[in-house]
Order: sequence, then C-alpha cells, then structure tokens
Amino acid sequence: MLDPVNEVPTPALIDLIQMQFKETLRQELPELIALARKVEAVHADDVSAPHGLTNALTTIAADLEDHMYKEEAIVFSGLHAGKFGKSARSLAGLRHDHAEHEVALNRVAAITHGFRLPSHACASWRRLYAGLGKLAGDLDEHRYLEEAVLFPRFESAG
Repeated sequence: MLDPVNEVPTPALIDLIQMQFKETLRQELPELIALARKVEAVHADDVSAPHGLTNALTTIAADLEDHMYKEEAIVFSGLHAGKFGKSARSLAGLRHDHAEHEVALNRVAAITHGFRLPSHACASWRRLYAGLGKLAGDLDEHRYLEEAVLFPRFESAG
C-alpha cells in the first residue's frame, strides 16, 4: 500500500513541513527551555532531575534554527523555483544535520533517564517530559518526510 504522503504535490509537502514542524518548533522549544530551567532550579538537589537539560535544549534550538534557515533559504526556495541543482547538492548536508539532531535527542534521552519521570515529579516536570516526547516525535516525522519523501524526489531528478 502506498503512503498517502507520497501523493502530496511537492510545494504542498514543503508548506506542510514548514507549517506543521518548523513553526511548531519555533514556538515550543523556548517553552521547553523555560520549563527545563525551572525544573532544574526547583529540583537542583534531586538526583533524578534532568541536570544539563536546559543547556542541551538551548544547543538543539540553535542547531535547529540554523538547519531550518538552510532549508528555507537555500533548499526549499530552490525546490519551489524548480532549481534542483544547488538544492540537490545541499541535501547531503541536511541529511548530516538530521543525524546530528538524532545524536542530540539521544543526549536528551540520557539526561532524562529515558524520559522516565520519578513518582514525585511535579506538574512542570511532567509537562516538560510530555513536551520532550512531542519534540522527539515531531523531529522524527520531520526527518521522515524530508529524507524518505521530499529529498528522493530531487535526488532522482538530478
């Protein structure tokens, strides 16, 4: 059975990626950073707290912003304009970025003890981990749409 997303026209797929994932990341990451900062401060003496999470998320946010800029300014604009050459050459760099994002998410998983909440976790801590789960899922879906659906359209055209 075919994946229905494979039937989505390329401009609509690019718009979907930009709206559903990029704008959501830009809204949600600052909130996650603020929650991480709060949880780390309130539970500073708790061994099960996610120590170092604020720094990890701040790094992820900066890396993702750089990655999304490259996608939007270089690749997506070229793909929208039908200029496959330069865009297609940039895809390898974007795939490398995706692999780095996976490493960063693995670091977050380690810091959070596999996203396991202790029984005494407060509401902020619970919201933080729920948001981190959503972030991981969104990044996985974003990566899938680009690497398995969008990028191959241009790699085969080049």
